[in-house]
Amino acid sequence: MPACWKTLAAPLCAALAIATATAAHAAEIAFSSQRDFTEISLTIKDTYNANPDSVALEITLSQDAQQRMAAASGAALEQDLTVVIDGRAVSTSHVQSVVDTPQLRIAMPKQAVMELLPSLLGASAAVNPQGAPAEPAALAAPAPADTHAPLLAAAPYVVQAQQVTPPSVSESPAESPAEAAPMPMPAAQEPGLAPGVPPDLAMTPAADAVPPPPSPLPSLPPPPPPLAIPSWALGAWLPTSATPSPYAEINQGDPVAIYASAVDAINCNRARLSILDSSNARVRLRVAPDSQCVISGVRVDRLQLSPALEAGKIAISLYAPQDDINGPPSKESIYRRR
Repeated sequence: MPACWKTLAAPLCAALAIATATAAHAAEIAFSSQRDFTEISLTIKDTYNANPDSVALEITLSQDAQQRMAAASGAALEQDLTVVIDGRAVSTSHVQSVVDTPQLRIAMPKQAVMELLPSLLGASAAVNPQGAPAEPAALAAPAPADTHAPLLAAAPYVVQAQQVTPPSVSESPAESPAEAAPMPMPAAQEPGLAPGVPPDLAMTPAADAVPPPPSPLPSLPPPPPPLAIPSWALGAWLPTSATPSPYAEINQGDPVAIYASAVDAINCNRARLSILDSSNARVRLRVAPDSQCVISGVRVDRLQLSPALEAGKIAISLYAPQDDINGPPSKESIYRRR
């Protein structure tokens, strides 16, 4: 990624070279980072950056912002154009041609990036804007150590003793058995109960409870779509010189054709490709190890494709097997459509 943007920021390859400057009478185009940018990234350190005190802001414009940028750059041809992000003027540059691509790279001082970073992150205002310290939450006072809640909340029962008088027994022999006190009759049992069976055991048992139906399993999210090479990177490409002649462009290197699953060149016959990473700003591809693919004198193991600021051109970086994919490539150049 750093190598890609470094190449695109070359003054003679980019249609609009973004550089921090000031101009008294420059046209302006204003962007909102929350509405107009679909991707935002910062390159804080770049080994190949000539100005170590600057930070590269890489943005991808939405479709509406891209149309506004094309219209503003077309109206300001051969004039100065100031780019304003979230109300801050971040750069002013001289427009040489219409800029109609979604990707932009802006070199900014570190102090300007620190001032713009909160709005890029979408940070909301603080809850207490006056800076007054928040009042501490009041803590409940602890209860005294000797205070205990009563164990029993209900009043105690009062037991009253009653005197039981035993019945008197008559000793008179003349008393007949009929005059004796009648014996209490046993309580009548409910119908349908067998004698000697407690009522609780004779009741009809309740029906077994029906368990609830099992809850359905949550549906799994659909798998992500497979990686694919975007349309702007497909096709036949012809290398161009970094310093073109005023009469015609000079070709430096082999022509390259990028297909959906293969790469073709003079010494690279339809080598199979696997996609390592794919987005609107960068595509990384790996060449099959048994292909023996050679492009522009480099035994290619991986390729990186990035769109250029000028329409119809891309940057192609060639990596040999010993090269680090995150480091500088063995060779890179700007290519135009054949």
